[in-house]
Amino acid sequence: MKKIFYLFLIAAALSFGASAKAEAYTPMAGDLVKTANNPAVYIIDDNLKRHLFSNSATFWTWHSGSWSDQKIKTITQDEFDTFDAEKNVIARPGANLIKFDNSNKTYALTPGGILCETRALYGDDWASRVIIIQSSFETDYVKDNSCIITSDGKLPDGTLLQYLNSKDIWLIDAGKKRKVSAAGFAANGFHEAAIVKNVPVAMAYTAGTALNALDYNLGILYSLNYSRGGEIAARPDFMISDIVFPTTQIMVNSSVEIKLIIKNAGGNAVSDLGLKNIVFTGQDWTTTKISHSSYPTAASPLMAGQSFEVVYTGKFVASGEKNFTAKVNEPNEILEINSVNNSYSEKIRVYSITN
Repeated sequence: MKKIFYLFLIAAALSFGASAKAEAYTPMAGDLVKTANNPAVYIIDDNLKRHLFSNSATFWTWHSGSWSDQKIKTITQDEFDTFDAEKNVIARPGANLIKFDNSNKTYALTPGGILCETRALYGDDWASRVIIIQSSFETDYVKDNSCIITSDGKLPDGTLLQYLNSKDIWLIDAGKKRKVSAAGFAANGFHEAAIVKNVPVAMAYTAGTALNALDYNLGILYSLNYSRGGEIAARPDFMISDIVFPTTQIMVNSSVEIKLIIKNAGGNAVSDLGLKNIVFTGQDWTTTKISHSSYPTAASPLMAGQSFEVVYTGKFVASGEKNFTAKVNEPNEILEINSVNNSYSEKIRVYSITN
C-alpha cells in the first residue's frame, strides 16, 4: 500500500510540474526581455531582433515609472539565443544631453543617432539634463563635427520646447515646429523634464503638422533601424593636407611661391563648392598672384581621396617669425563630415638680406 501511495505522490508531483511549467515565449515587437541569470535588458524589434539597453540612463530616456511598471519578460536562455543581436539602443533624441565618461564635451542627440556638440541654448540648469554614457558605447552614436549648437543658432531636431511666457509645447522635427497636444504628449511617451523652457520667441521655425496622437517615427522601434551615420559618412570633407613653402630660405621682399594642397578626405565627390572660398593669410604677407588648374566641376568633380592645388605668389614685407594660416570652405558653403580640419596653421621664418 505504501508503495502505491509513494507512486501516487511522484505522479502527482510530475503532473503538477507539467502544469506549472512556463509557457513558451511568443515574441512580439516592443517586448522587453532578459534572462534569469543576467540583469541586462533588451528590446525586441519589428524584425524580431534583440537590442541591448547599454545602461539604465538610456533606458529611462524612453520609459517612465519604476522597474516594476515595465513588464520585463524573463525568458529562458534557449529562447533568448533564438534572437539575433542587433545594434544597441541609443538614448531618445532630444530627451537629454549626453556626455561620454572619457570626455568633458556635451552633446545634443538628434534623430538618427547624430550628436551635435552643444555650448549654449539649454539654460542655466543644462547640467541637470546630462546623462553619462560609457565610452565603450560611443560607437553607437555618430558625431557630426559640422553641427555645433551655439547661442546664435537654433535648437536641433528632436527638441521639445516652450517659448517664453507660453504653455504651448512644440517638437522640432525635420527643421519645423510641431505643436504637441496633451494627447500627443502622452501617446508618444514624452517627459516633462525634456522640455526646454523659456525659449526666446526670436528663435523661429516654420510650422509643421500638429502632433495629436502616436507617431511611430518618433518611437523606440523606429529608432532601432534608423540611422543617419551613412549620410554623414557620405559627405565630402575638405582638409588642407599641406602648405608647401620654398625649400630655400624665404627672404624679405623676395617673390616666393607657396602651394596650398586641399584634399577631399570624405565620401561624396564635389565640384568647386567650398574650393573658391579660401582664406590664405600670412603675417606681413602680400599676395600678388593666385594660380591653379581648372576648378572641379559637376562633370569632373574632386573625388574622395583626390587633391586640388592652389599656388600663391607673393612676398613678405618684414622679416622674423611669421604666423601663416589657410582655411578652406570659409564660410561653410557645403556640409562636410568635419569642418574642424578646414584650417591649417604654421610658423615660418623670413630672413632679411643682412641675415
